[in-house]
Amino acid sequence: MSSSTQVAIITIPEATYGVTPTLGAAVTAQAGRFTSESLSGTPTTTESAEMRTDRMSGGQVVTGLEVGGSINFELSPEPWYAELFRMGMMQGAWTAATTAIAGATFTPDALDKQKGVIAATGVTGIKPGDVVQIKPATGNPVTFVVTSVAAPNVTVVSQRDQAAVTGSFARPAFVDIGAATQSMTVAKSYKDVTHLATTEEHSQTYSGMVVSGFNVQMSNGAIVTGSFEMSGNGYKQEHPSLRQKLITAGGTVTPAGTNKPLNASFDAPVIGFDNKPTNWCLTSWSLTLDNGLTPQNCIGHQAPRRYELGTAAISVDASLYLSDTSYDEFMARKLDQQASAITLVTRDANGGFAFALSAVQWTFPDPSASGANQPVMIEAKGVAKVGAAGESALRIYKFF
Repeated sequence: MSSSTQVAIITIPEATYGVTPTLGAAVTAQAGRFTSESLSGTPTTTESAEMRTDRMSGGQVVTGLEVGGSINFELSPEPWYAELFRMGMMQGAWTAATTAIAGATFTPDALDKQKGVIAATGVTGIKPGDVVQIKPATGNPVTFVVTSVAAPNVTVVSQRDQAAVTGSFARPAFVDIGAATQSMTVAKSYKDVTHLATTEEHSQTYSGMVVSGFNVQMSNGAIVTGSFEMSGNGYKQEHPSLRQKLITAGGTVTPAGTNKPLNASFDAPVIGFDNKPTNWCLTSWSLTLDNGLTPQNCIGHQAPRRYELGTAAISVDASLYLSDTSYDEFMARKLDQQASAITLVTRDANGGFAFALSAVQWTFPDPSASGANQPVMIEAKGVAKVGAAGESALRIYKFF
């Protein structure tokens, strides 16, 4: 009997779509960190329609192959998750962080405990809606959302009751939605299922895998979770596993990270709404990106030859307690479709991510009484679109 704890996943970037790199000392694979997975090469079949006088079926024929599945995760500040987010955003590289400005100082606002001003001589290229941070000489970095810029001062949304802090100021690395498809080979092996009493692990290898979409979910009192959806074009069952072959060939498998998962109670310090502080209570939030991939199915090919990019469709769900402030912020917007910018940061001392949506349009039913002694909630659903000045509908920042 096999155990789920003995299922291992590794990923290797492909230089040519659908082609696993030649294994050797120059190849490095990354071991995946996940909670569950559904990767599979699943044949599509068609049953014969021939009529037989004995009334028996003529059987079925394999007419195609679907390669892909989900990798489900608990979000932590790991480079592997950052790379999968980058691939899902269809970007070839992260936009580098801005040059750090030393000696920047955040001064909290005396009246509003969720805002303040950063004085940083030499600020360039920073604009409202950007996520920025200050790294003090000692202690953890502090994250902010920019409200306005009047150099050398930058007005920001801060964590509630954020104390004054001095350190180096910069905007971290980020990715916007792009159109640069990058693929990887993904291999899944069963470490406790070896072939004919040898040490050769049974394994499946999926090549030409692209991130067709992803989901991130945050709820108070829970770990931040999500999933990456994968689509591929090649499939092989093998033993020994690709992981074993790579090690034998002199290559390297980087172990999965061990940073603790982020959670939405302690590791979500900043929420920005229209680049200003929030005065309502958000209890859960999620976003889903679907790249709208269309398979290119060709005669002579079992699996799709490649995938064509479609619209990057982004949906957002937010659950808020009904209050005067949440009513005023959200209820009118579902009628006039005025877009909202919303930014959520999730990070700890080791780093993390921020998800910034530049223009979300909301559609949802009126708040209702669901039963005795139940809170009345706004269950908002939205669609993220391109920003008014052409900004990416979604930007992801990384803090490591």
